[in-house]
Amino acid sequence: MKWLLHGLVLSVAGSSLTAWALEPDVFGTTRSVSRQAVHDDTRGELSCTFGHVPERLTLEQAVERVLCNDPRTRLSWVNAKAQAAQVGLSQSAYLPRLNGRLDSTRGNGRVDFDEPHLRSGDGNRRRNSAGIELSWVLVDFGRRGAALNQARQLLLAANATQDATLQDTFVQAAQAYYDALSAQRSLAASIQVAELAARNLEAADAKYKAGAAALSDRLQAQTAFSQANLRQIRDRGALQNALGILALRMGLSAQTPLQLAGDLTPLPNTQFVKAVDELLVQARQEHPAILAAQARLNAAQAAVDERRAASLPTLALTADLAYASSQQSRIFNGDERERNRSIGLQLSIPLFEGFGSVYQIRHAQARVEAGQAELAEVERQVALDLWTSYQALNTETQSLQRTDELVEQSRQSLEVVQGRYHSGVGSMIELMNALTSYASAQEQHIQGLSHWQTLRLRLAANLGRLGFWTLQ
Repeated sequence: MKWLLHGLVLSVAGSSLTAWALEPDVFGTTRSVSRQAVHDDTRGELSCTFGHVPERLTLEQAVERVLCNDPRTRLSWVNAKAQAAQVGLSQSAYLPRLNGRLDSTRGNGRVDFDEPHLRSGDGNRRRNSAGIELSWVLVDFGRRGAALNQARQLLLAANATQDATLQDTFVQAAQAYYDALSAQRSLAASIQVAELAARNLEAADAKYKAGAAALSDRLQAQTAFSQANLRQIRDRGALQNALGILALRMGLSAQTPLQLAGDLTPLPNTQFVKAVDELLVQARQEHPAILAAQARLNAAQAAVDERRAASLPTLALTADLAYASSQQSRIFNGDERERNRSIGLQLSIPLFEGFGSVYQIRHAQARVEAGQAELAEVERQVALDLWTSYQALNTETQSLQRTDELVEQSRQSLEVVQGRYHSGVGSMIELMNALTSYASAQEQHIQGLSHWQTLRLRLAANLGRLGFWTLQ
C-alpha cells in the first residue's frame, strides 16, 4: 500500500534536534518513523521553512503552513520518535552487557599482641582494584523476541496515529481556508445587494418626489437599504474573523493581512468516489485509525507472549576479569597482588514469585480483549463516518446545481421586478421580496460550495487517502 499522506518533519527547536542527532542510532530506528512530508508523486517534500506570506495565498500554501505549525502534528511526531527509541531498546536486549569497576579504599588500624616478644603498633592499608564483568543472555525462550515485536507494533501504531493526526489537521486547515473564501464571497454578495438596495432607494425617492409613489415605498426602500448595509458590516466582520483564524492556524498574528488566491468553485477531482461497499473495503485496508488499532492489538498479543516467556528459565554467559593490589604497612604483612579470571554459564529458574506472573499474564490477556473491542469500535466509527460523508457529498453535489439555478432565477426575477417598478407597474413589496430572494439564493449557493469542498476532503480523509492531490 502506498500512502499519499505521511508524517511531517517538524521544525522544532534547534537545540533539541541537535541533541537528538548527537546520540548514535546504531539500530537505525529513526528511519522507521514517518518523517516524509505530505506529498504525492508530483510534489517534493515539505521543508517547513517559510519566508514572507505570499501576496496571494493559495490553499496549498495555507495547508502547508498549518501542518507545520500545528502542535498536534508535532506531538504525534515526537510520540513516534519515542516509540522508535523503544524499538532500539528492545533490540539492545540481544547484545551482551559489559560493565567496568574501579575501587580504591584506604584504612588505618592498630594491632596489640599479648606476647611481649611481639611488637604492637599502628598500621595502614590501601587497596586498589579494577574489573570487567560480562553478561550475555543466550536463551530466554522468546521473551526478547516478543518484547521486540510488541515495540515494533506500537511503532506502527504511533506512525498510523501520526498519519491520522495529519489528515485531521489537513481537513481543518482546508476548512479554515474555505471558511475564509466563503466569508469573502458573502461579503462580495452583500456589497452587491447593498448597491441594488441603493438603486431601489434612489428610484423610490425619485418617484416619491414626483408624486408617483407613496411615502411608504420610500420608507420600505430605506429600510431595505439599511438592512443591506447591516448585513455588509456583519459579513465584513465575519471575513476578518475567518482570516484571523486562518492566520493563527498558520502560526501568524491574527492581524496579518491575507489575500486569498482561491475561489469557491467545484473541483472535478472526485475520481476516488466509488461504490460505497468498495469504499468501505478500501477504508478498512488504508485508514490510519484502523491500522493504529490493529497494531495496538498485535502489540497486546505480543505482550502476552512476553509475559509467558518471563516465567521460563534463562541461560546467560558470564565472565569476569579482575585485578587488585594492596599496599600495607609491615605490621599488616606487606603488599599483596591478586588476579581473578572466570567464565561460565548461569541458569536462572523462576521458582515462585507470589503468583505475580500469573496475574501479569491475565492482565496482558485482558489488554488483548480490550484491543479487539477497540478495533471493532474504530472500524464501526470509520464505516459510519464514511457512510455519512459519502451520502452528504452526493446530496451536496446534487444541491449545487439547484442552488446555482436558484441564483440565476432569482436574479432574473429581480431584474423583471425592478423594470416593472421603474415603469410604474410593480409595487415596492414585490421589489423587496425579489431582492430578499436573490440575497438568500446567493447565501445558499455560497454555503453549498463551501460545504461541498469540505465534504470532498472529509470523504478522502475517511478513506485514509487525503493528500495534496485532492486539492487539484
